[in-house]
Amino acid sequence: MPEQDSAARHRLEASPRSRAWLWASVLAVAMMVAAAVVYVVIVRGKQDVPAAPQPTITVTKTVSPPAPKLSPAPRESGTAFYDRIPSTLGAYALTATAENPAWGELGAFDSYTLTYSDGDRQVTLLAGQWRTDEAAAEAFDALGGPAGWPGGQVDLTATTCPQPPDPDVKAIWSNRTAVFQVDAPAGGAGELYCLMPM
Repeated sequence: MPEQDSAARHRLEASPRSRAWLWASVLAVAMMVAAAVVYVVIVRGKQDVPAAPQPTITVTKTVSPPAPKLSPAPRESGTAFYDRIPSTLGAYALTATAENPAWGELGAFDSYTLTYSDGDRQVTLLAGQWRTDEAAAEAFDALGGPAGWPGGQVDLTATTCPQPPDPDVKAIWSNRTAVFQVDAPAGGAGELYCLMPM
């Protein structure tokens, strides 16, 4: 009997350890199954989702206009239109300013003759403002309109501007109530048109 009691106690003591080992095995198997499921989902998901297109890198080189060699002449503040006219245009600096009575006879209530120089060449900018778009358009036509460019009609709305050496000696354009004309005896009128912010 004592031997039977000892064997029974041994079985009772060993039983909890057996159950713990069984639970540990079940848990390990469950974790392996879960890991396998996650792996399959991730791999299949990557296969189903198309790869994002690689971005195209475009390098744009911007060439800044040359700085003027001359310092622009001092100028007093004037009308809002006058103050918006730049003192430098690329390599050209303003050297003189005067009123433009000839455009006043065409109806402009605010008009100027501005002289620019790069130290070697001289260009003239005529600028005037009219009270309405229609009045400016009439003056623009009277001054020669788009045909003011040598060679006839020129599209001044084009995004591609003439590059040096620009042979054009004259350019005329309008911007609503304003009209501008560049006279460049040595060429470059188209380039100066592109440098004008107005």
